[in-house]
Amino acid sequence: MARIFITGSSDGLGLTAAQLLVEQGHSVVLRARSQQRADETHNKLPLPESVVVGDLTSITQARHVADQVNQLGTFDAVIHSAGIGYLDIMPASATSSQSELSLKMGHRMFSLSIRLRRTS
Repeated sequence: MARIFITGSSDGLGLTAAQLLVEQGHSVVLRARSQQRADETHNKLPLPESVVVGDLTSITQARHVADQVNQLGTFDAVIHSAGIGYLDIMPASATSSQSELSLKMGHRMFSLSIRLRRTS
């Protein structure tokens, strides 16, 4: 079975992916933006291997998340779903810089977490 790290796993697509993977016997490590969200995630999915906590709104915080995950060892895959769908629910009053920030943060986190893949 595979070991998978999932960002954006507190709800939506990330949570659904985590539920399906756990049901199939895979080991999942989830990421929540706050301890409150981590607790909520544990209530929805009580069997993850671990839940790391960290907001991805800055490169420093994203690196902190990556450091936490790297301390847990190697992974077979990363599912990056943090912020996916965010633009769909963004209010019409949102500025283009807010939209751009959301996309950049997702790209930066993916660039950091992709290093978690097992190379052997």
